[in-house]
Amino acid sequence: MFRIAARSLFLLTLAGTAATAHAAEECGFLPLAEVDQTLTEFAPWHTMVGGAVGHCTFLSDETAPPNSVSFMQQFKSSKADADAIFEGMRQGVAEGYATKAVSGLGDRAFRYDSKNDGDRGAHMTSIVTQKGALVVTISLVLQRPVKDADVVAAAKLGQFALRGADDAATARKASTCPWVDAAGLDKLFGGKPHEVQVYGENSCMAVDKQSRVLMVSVQEMPDGLSLDALRGSDCRSRDLPELGQDAKLSFACGSGNPRATVLFAANGHSIDLTWAAAGMEPGEAEKAALVELANYARSATAGR
Repeated sequence: MFRIAARSLFLLTLAGTAATAHAAEECGFLPLAEVDQTLTEFAPWHTMVGGAVGHCTFLSDETAPPNSVSFMQQFKSSKADADAIFEGMRQGVAEGYATKAVSGLGDRAFRYDSKNDGDRGAHMTSIVTQKGALVVTISLVLQRPVKDADVVAAAKLGQFALRGADDAATARKASTCPWVDAAGLDKLFGGKPHEVQVYGENSCMAVDKQSRVLMVSVQEMPDGLSLDALRGSDCRSRDLPELGQDAKLSFACGSGNPRATVLFAANGHSIDLTWAAAGMEPGEAEKAALVELANYARSATAGR
């Protein structure tokens, strides 16, 4: 059973919404018109993160902190693995959040909200649902408090994200990251079994049973962006001239989980590969394998 930490999913979501100048692809499983027609109060919406499968985010009214609705798909190799993901998420939020069953969505679903909003009402709610070997997380953030009708609307849109649950071709797309190669991943994971999950057009993750995780984010490079602004200030670093100017390998960080990160710019994109080895500081062989994967990611962006 492969478990993906909620923190890792949160980081991928942030990676997908960071570059507001990005011209997103269309969402492959949820047409933009359906979002406009279902959440009509906040229309027009636009696609912030698209792509064929894995993760889509839609935003509206960016004159203030925007309204947003996002859909994160986790395709597992079996229903048993999906059961474990669903139960792990349900148990993980049970203590810190108010939870409530959601009917009519997938095989089962629950909603969770902050316990601390009081009479003001929550401006954010999340729904986790499962259908067969697919788990979908829906996150809705509004400029006003979320109403029950908003939850019903978000759940209706969630039906689109569940449609690929029994489709083998969709599952293959969800486990094929265009930015890394199988041989490079095998080297990084030391030949151990691992699972790859695509999260929309610009993010992927690979994880194994030992909770070793590779996160990959490939973004269009906004004008004037400094890569140093994206790096941890308390990490040691090593220049990687083979990947271009300002490319660096960061490691031995003073805060956060032990990790190694390669961050560089190529072909109009910023490319970030971060490896976290289950609480252990990455060794030299892991760092070398990470740099090799970065070289592959660099070439993969050439035609985009």
